[in-house]
This record gives sequence, structure tokens and C-alpha cells, in this order.
Amino acid sequence: MANASASAKKQNKLLVRFNVQNFKYAKYDPDSGKYADPTLYGEGMAKTIAIEPDSSTKSIYGDGRRICSIIHDKGKTVNITTNNVSEEFEIDMGRKILIGSAVADIKQTKDVPFAFYFETSGVNKKGGMPLAKTWAYCLHSLTPPAENLQQTTDEINESEFETAFTSDGTLLKNADGSNYKDENGNDVIVWQMTVVPGDEGYDTFGDKVVMPVMPATVNGGADAGAEVEA
Repeated sequence: MANASASAKKQNKLLVRFNVQNFKYAKYDPDSGKYADPTLYGEGMAKTIAIEPDSSTKSIYGDGRRICSIIHDKGKTVNITTNNVSEEFEIDMGRKILIGSAVADIKQTKDVPFAFYFETSGVNKKGGMPLAKTWAYCLHSLTPPAENLQQTTDEINESEFETAFTSDGTLLKNADGSNYKDENGNDVIVWQMTVVPGDEGYDTFGDKVVMPVMPATVNGGADAGAEVEA
């Protein structure tokens, strides 16, 4: 059974990833420690998503040579480009407000953490084109979208809107709810998690925020796992 699962995983491995679609977000409530139900980040808005590491390395020298390097991994920065601004998202982030039937931009005075969801197409080893689903955890959006509006000339000039996020990630948990520790006793922070067809929970992965959980050891080895947070 374990060999069959490993074989399926190997076949599902994505060789190429492309396209992006179906942006969603889910607000996080620090009091309850839960994420709300996902909200669609506008319909037909997704254009690009860029995820970049925010890390640096400090090299330590002794006796005239490098003896070790210390990695300072501060998380990731996420930049999305969309066809329009999501008014629902901007209101939830505290940057817009409804005044009657009008929407007004306001000074942002709060920081609302959230999870962000997106899907990407791919090509696997069998020549199929599976859809990969990803949740990114504990993001913050502290600046409003950059708006680039252009006049139409001989060609229609398409407008784009860029929004930046930063990621704090979330702690990897054990099946019993305790913090998972690596071989050196450190907590493990997960920035994002991706599933492909054949993975457990794939069909409903975008319906709720799925938190990373390391399952109990099965048959002498543990596979990565996840569970839906209510």
C-alpha cells in the first residue's frame, strides 16, 4: 500500500507549473485562532502572483576560513497583479469603507492577518495537466494596491493593479495538536502548502483553510498531512 502511494506521488510530481487563477482569502481571528470561510478575491481578476523569499545569510569566520553560516529566514513577500481592485478585500483590510452606496478610500489603521489561496496549472510525468492548489498562511497587507490607469490609444491599454503581502507563516502541528519539532528541537514554520490530484483532501482543499499537520507515524514512516480548520 505504501509503495502504491509513493508511486502515485511520483507520477503526480509536476514538471512544469504555469497559469494562475481563482484567488481567495480568509481572514484570521487571533482570539479564536481560526480562519473564516474563504472569500473570492473578485471574479476573473487573477493575472500574476510572485512569491519571493525574504532571507539573508551571515557567514562566521575563524582561523582564516568560514566555519559556519547562519540563515535568517524572515518569510516571504507575495505580490499579486489583478485586473481590478477587490473592494471586499480592501474593506476587510480596513483601507476602504462603504458610505451609503459609495466606496471611499480611507487611512488604514489596522492589520488584519489572512490566508491566501490560488491555483496553478501544471504538467506531470504522465503528460497530464493537473491543477495544483495552494494555501499561503498568515499574510499581512499593509499597503493599498498600486493603481496604473492608462488612456486608450491605438491599442486598448489594459490596466493592472498590484498588491503586496508579507508572510509570517504558521507552525506545523502534530496530529495531537502539539507543535511539531525537527531533529534539532526547533519549531517548523510553514509558509505555504500545495496539493495536486491524488493527494488526501485535494477535492475540498480550497473550501476551507487547510492547516499543515504531520500525521502519526504509519508503517514506520510519516507522510506529510493536512487537516481542515473549522
